[in-house]
Amino acid sequence: MVEYPVPAVWILMGLYRLGGGWETWTAVFVLFFLLLDAAVAASLYRRGRAAGTLFWILFTAAQGPIIWYRFDLIPAALVAWACLFLLSRPGVAGGLIGLGAAVKLWPALLIAPMLAPDPLRAGPGRRRLGGFVVVGLSLAAASLVTSGWERSASPVTWQSDRGLQIESVPATPLMFLRTFTDDESWPLALSPYNAVEVVAGSPGVSAMLLVSTALTAGTVLLALWLTWRLLRNVDRDDPRLVTGILLAVLCVVLALIVSNKTLSPQYMVWLGGPVAVLLVHVRSGALLRHVHVLAAALVSLGALTQVTYPWGTYGILAMPLGSGPETAVLVLRNVGLVILTGYATVLAVRVSARNAGRVAEDFG
Repeated sequence: MVEYPVPAVWILMGLYRLGGGWETWTAVFVLFFLLLDAAVAASLYRRGRAAGTLFWILFTAAQGPIIWYRFDLIPAALVAWACLFLLSRPGVAGGLIGLGAAVKLWPALLIAPMLAPDPLRAGPGRRRLGGFVVVGLSLAAASLVTSGWERSASPVTWQSDRGLQIESVPATPLMFLRTFTDDESWPLALSPYNAVEVVAGSPGVSAMLLVSTALTAGTVLLALWLTWRLLRNVDRDDPRLVTGILLAVLCVVLALIVSNKTLSPQYMVWLGGPVAVLLVHVRSGALLRHVHVLAAALVSLGALTQVTYPWGTYGILAMPLGSGPETAVLVLRNVGLVILTGYATVLAVRVSARNAGRVAEDFG
């Protein structure tokens, strides 16, 4: 399992041994993720707002059972709890992000907006950074000691060597052309990475891989820009602090998904935590209406994702051309992700504006 970070393998091996081996461990694996899913819902409910819990239940249900059969619920749950503990337990929040990064890499970028209001002064931002560094470095050191550099770095090289997965946003134009024209120039194949990809060398594949790389770089820049706005414009006592961080986290996760050349259906669960906690934290005003839009959009996109996998998979894979209805759902899902990324970014920018009075006027 060189595609997984070493700490993730420790978790999987623990479940494997607890389940008694390859032929019998599935029930233990699924039960663990069902309990993890329920634990996130219960944590949200304990904060006194049923809206966040209801959203989490609807969002995970819309995606179907895949979330209980894939590892990605673990980093999603860790990010959800980190968002919940932003102010009440900032050190724990940072540690949870460090743990998420240790098992799935992508949460590492989320520590940037969580540095607000100021990582250089005593306060929640510094404590989040401290928790992230302690947990992240400890697990990185343990990985190096037990498995060596080559194995510790293998998830990064594994990811970089992969091709253009058919579900990814950068692959959308090619999947559209493959299905809705008579051109058979875009064959699909199962890659050595156990993913269905548009065959390398097909028209536009190299260009779309470059687009993915550019979007990934843009995601890092977006995270830094939103962090800079929070550090510059929002202080410790500003009521916008938590909302601004949560919206920035949501934007970064959306951008990570949109830019990813290997987008898989289970990645959608990453988005649940920030929106669920926004529903817990934002209780009135125009901003709450925007959060409701985000929540409804994510539930809808989750349902579309379940249509693409598993129900519509054979239609999308149809040879030599894809099936129109199933591919149309995939295109709609991906276009929706792009639109939602822009929408969330506009909200994050407005909430972190320098003029706090204007923000209050806009969002009431």
